[in-house]
Parts: sequence; C-alpha cells; structure tokens
Amino acid sequence: MEEEKTLLLEQLKNIERMKVYLMSRINEVGGNSNAIRRTTAYPLAKVKPMEIDDYPVFQFSYEGALPLYKEEDRDYLAMIRHYYFRATLDAYDFSKIDFQFDKSVIIIAQHYENKLIRDLDNRNRKLIQDAIRHTGLIGDDSWWRVWNVDIGFLDPRGNHVQVYVVSQENFAEFIKVLKTRNYHLAHIPDSSIKEGILEKFESDIKEKDDENQRKPEDIMEELSDAVAPHFWG
Repeated sequence: MEEEKTLLLEQLKNIERMKVYLMSRINEVGGNSNAIRRTTAYPLAKVKPMEIDDYPVFQFSYEGALPLYKEEDRDYLAMIRHYYFRATLDAYDFSKIDFQFDKSVIIIAQHYENKLIRDLDNRNRKLIQDAIRHTGLIGDDSWWRVWNVDIGFLDPRGNHVQVYVVSQENFAEFIKVLKTRNYHLAHIPDSSIKEGILEKFESDIKEKDDENQRKPEDIMEELSDAVAPHFWG
C-alpha cells in the first residue's frame, strides 16, 4: 500500500512536469494568446470584471478541479503555487483597474462533473487567494477584511473552479444570484481549441522522439526550461 501511494504521488508530480513542457510548447506556437506577458502558465485563468445589480464583482475562472494538497511534498506544492500565481497574474493587466475592495468576500465555487465524494476544504485554494491579493484588488487578507466561502455545484460540462470577489456588504445579494445563475456565470475554456493544440503537441513530441531516439522524459526535461523565442510573434 505504501509503495503504491509513493508511486501515485510521483506520477502526480510527473503530470505537473509534463504541463510545464506543454506550456513551453504552447507559448512557442502562440497558443497562449490571452497572456498579457510572457508566461509559463497554461491554461491561464479567465478574468472578468462585472457589474451585477449596480455593484462590482470580479471573477476568476480556472480549468479543472483544484489539485490535491500535499504539504509534505515541497516540490509539488511549489509547482502548484507557481501555476496559480502565473495563471492569475499573467491573464489580465490589473494596473488598468483603479479600484480596490475594502472589506471583501472571496467565494471559491468548485464545479464538478459528477457526484463522487470530494472535500471542498482543499488548502490549495489559499494559493488562489494569495494570487488575488497580489493583483491589488484586495488589501491585506486579515480575517476581518477578507471572508472566505466555499461552495460546490454540479456541472456536467466538466470540472472547473470559479472564484468571485465581492464586497461584504453585497455578499448576501450576490450569493442568491450565484445559487440561481452559477451555470451561466461560469466561464469554461473551449475544449475544441485545447484538443487541437494538444494533438499538434503530440505530433511534435513523436517527431522529436523519432529523430533523436531519446526517451520522452529526456526531451521533456530539456524543453521544460526552454524560452519561447517566437512568443507573440
């Protein structure tokens, strides 16, 4: 049992390493068009400032479910932290926003494609809050200035995470809106675009492997640190 646990955790880290490689390739072919600067994160969050019933709401949308929190694995935690910071900060020019919530609520809505038993209390959500704090939308995140709310929804379209920032005075009204309109408020990446990009990457990986006759993990390690020379043309 312990050996299987170790193996599964190592495979989980390998998935994150592969994501780093794929991100570098996506940048090379200009597939990260939503980025405002050179980035190592893909997919980026979808960021949307909104006005609902005359009060401000800021939305961050992330693809997939929150990854498991593994406090004892620092390498894995560092990769997850890096992803959520870059996916958040590189997706929008926050310097254009001349607004800051005074006392706010950060609502993390986790959407799941089925009713398998899951725990909403995933401590990786703090990484998202830390990233949002760095956007300047909120000040310090002391307990009396920033409240946290976790909520889950069933969504057959797939797993994704929607994060909303709203003032404490408008929270009661917005949570009513969210409960009735969560399906329509959610932003989900276009899967067809993603599938097309990944198909191209699989072809590129196979071509490099055939030409150089090297192991895929060697190629992945070499290219994970590559600078995208043609990023944004």
